[in-house]
Amino acid sequence: MFVSASNYAKNVDSVMLYIIGISVALLLIITFAMIIFVIRYNRKKNPIASQIEGNKTLEVVWIIIPVALVLTMFFYSFSVYKESRVVPPNAMNVKVEAKMWAWKFYYDNGKVTDTLFLPAGRPVKFNIVSQDVNHSFYIPAFRIKEDAVPGRENYMVVKPEQIGAFDIACAEYCGLNHSLMYTRVYVVPEKEFAQWLNGEVDDDYLRKYVASHSEGYKDYLSGSYAILFAKGCVQCHNIDERKGIGPSFPELRRQFARVNVGGKDTTVVIDKEYLRESILYPETMIVKGYEKQAMPSMLNKIKDEELELIVDLLYSNFVKNKQ
Repeated sequence: MFVSASNYAKNVDSVMLYIIGISVALLLIITFAMIIFVIRYNRKKNPIASQIEGNKTLEVVWIIIPVALVLTMFFYSFSVYKESRVVPPNAMNVKVEAKMWAWKFYYDNGKVTDTLFLPAGRPVKFNIVSQDVNHSFYIPAFRIKEDAVPGRENYMVVKPEQIGAFDIACAEYCGLNHSLMYTRVYVVPEKEFAQWLNGEVDDDYLRKYVASHSEGYKDYLSGSYAILFAKGCVQCHNIDERKGIGPSFPELRRQFARVNVGGKDTTVVIDKEYLRESILYPETMIVKGYEKQAMPSMLNKIKDEELELIVDLLYSNFVKNKQ
């Protein structure tokens, strides 16, 4: 099975295996019976078809057994489903806000992030809302999925158990960049989480903690494009040549950019200063051909070190790389 980062996920897997096991067993029984009937009642052995009378005992058995199996599947799956609906007294509340095409997470102390951080071993109640269209909050490693519907608040309960970094996706088609509506959840020990929630450590500290204490997540330390996904850049700007809501990153390989400044078209040099200005004050220089959808400013939404990391990453991988 896939990664299971909570006991609920393991229980969901058990239900799935139980249902699949029964289905496979029934398939084999029915297939075996069909083969027997084909051999026993073929035309050569039965040139004249014979009438088979009913058998009340057999009829009762083949009604009772399927009904019993279906009921066991229902009650087993419902008992697991209830785990995601019952809110423990010590549950931590996190408001999940969905909008095209990004996630925001609100904590009880007023902290707001675009990446989800959770303590291991503590129940969490997600209060899920949407600001525009239907979305679906989906964390495969937790086996949870709940719709985000405009004008309505849904909820889901989970208790993370495994330290690590796991994907968050939208599982409801929500428009052009639905496939890019990704972020991550970082599960850390409660002590480290409390330090982060109180402002004693920053997001980077928790990311590095996860990277050094779990297998399979080294991309943050190795300097990949993780920051572009974490900050939602790829929701509008593609890493490949495809055009999106905004210019693709490979377009930075040009030495100059045609932009609109104060209503007048002009040409500017693509350098690190241009990248900083475009991130913090995107309305001052709008790239020609992309005037319809205004880019939101990242001013006061991104840390200085994160800004420089993104600028260096874009400059090194796209501006300087002319290939």
